[in-house]
Amino acid sequence: MTDSFKLVGAVSGFPEYLPKQQRGFAEAVARVQAVYEAFGFTPLETAAVERAETLLAKGIEAKEVYGLRRMAAEGSEGDKDIALRFDLTVPLARYVVQNQNELVFPFRRYQVQPVWRGERAQAGRYRQFYQFDIDTIGDGALPLAADAEVLAAGAKALQALEVGDFVLRVNNRKLLAGLLRWAGFAGDDQTMAIKLIDDAEKVGWEKTEAALAALGSKLSGPLVQVLRAKEPLRVLQEVELDEEGRAGLTELQQVLALAKGMGTAETNIRADLTIARGLDYYTGTVVETRLAAAPELGSIMSGGRYDNLAANLGKKPMPGVGISIGISRLCSWLLAQEPYASMAASPAAVLLACQDETLLPHYATVAQQLRAAGVKLEQTFGGKLATQLKNADKKGLRYALIIGEQEAANGTATLKDFANGTQEVLPLDEVAKRVA
Repeated sequence: MTDSFKLVGAVSGFPEYLPKQQRGFAEAVARVQAVYEAFGFTPLETAAVERAETLLAKGIEAKEVYGLRRMAAEGSEGDKDIALRFDLTVPLARYVVQNQNELVFPFRRYQVQPVWRGERAQAGRYRQFYQFDIDTIGDGALPLAADAEVLAAGAKALQALEVGDFVLRVNNRKLLAGLLRWAGFAGDDQTMAIKLIDDAEKVGWEKTEAALAALGSKLSGPLVQVLRAKEPLRVLQEVELDEEGRAGLTELQQVLALAKGMGTAETNIRADLTIARGLDYYTGTVVETRLAAAPELGSIMSGGRYDNLAANLGKKPMPGVGISIGISRLCSWLLAQEPYASMAASPAAVLLACQDETLLPHYATVAQQLRAAGVKLEQTFGGKLATQLKNADKKGLRYALIIGEQEAANGTATLKDFANGTQEVLPLDEVAKRVA
């Protein structure tokens, strides 16, 4: 995080942006939104709260969930059974089940809203932050092409954000489970092994291999070698996978091929058997994404396939696949880069200064005419002219329009260009063309 990017906030971990940063964040969101809508994803918002049992049923740790209740509630009274949402995926599953008779499947949606997690606040990690998700939900079945589509859309979204080089690292949980059974892991040991692999990049592979061996595997060394192979799909040909493992390998190969066919560059996507995604609800494709320019951010876009997410909410199978951009975490770095770092604090291009308060009715007419012509204009209503101009320049406005008694009488205005320090007198009906 550079000195040009500073977050403010009344409570640690609950950030607030300064004006130019907020505009940069809005620009980033708009770019991603444009990509997702080009793929046919529709916007959705869900409630900030969910039933606690709904959140905790899918492997989310209770210590990271913020419960919600009225401050005046005593004892068992109140709404202690509801909690702030941990992510956007579980609320989506609940929403789809509740509204399945009104929705058209496959249901494609994008969603950008805050979520809350009880994590230790630090640079790039907050207790309240925005996620930007896309998901496709099927009715009974969902083809692998849907997995490829969300990967392709996510890759194009990152390109639209101008983040530089990045790689979508893709794996398959069926394949990973098959590899773990080959290495001797089953039942609870397999679940623990997945969590160990998921944390390997944080703690180091040497410690991970030792931890896997401590679970009783005699093949922990060969397993780690396969997981970390530079050409994993080739190395897997030498591993005796069971039926589910082979099915996962086939799915992984097909998803990669389809995603590339949908426009994802070879340099932006690859197979990576070390990707595990610790949450319990993933059943097939899983993905994590790192930026070459900011590896310290960790995975800024992740997700995968979940065939059983709605199983405890409804009887009908509703498989889905989705990815989530940690847009707040990404923006902790992105907003210090161009073009976001140069965003103006105001969306207006022109300041209509107040040189003479008796001319406010005239200024109001001019402002209305220019806005009708498509000019984004900010108006002041008094104060020293020098201060008005200084503040406009500080906020990043490009032009100032100055109208005195003489200009008002003859239908002209003085246009000051902050970028080059020049000014010129123009007829009012030419101003809109000049500042376009």
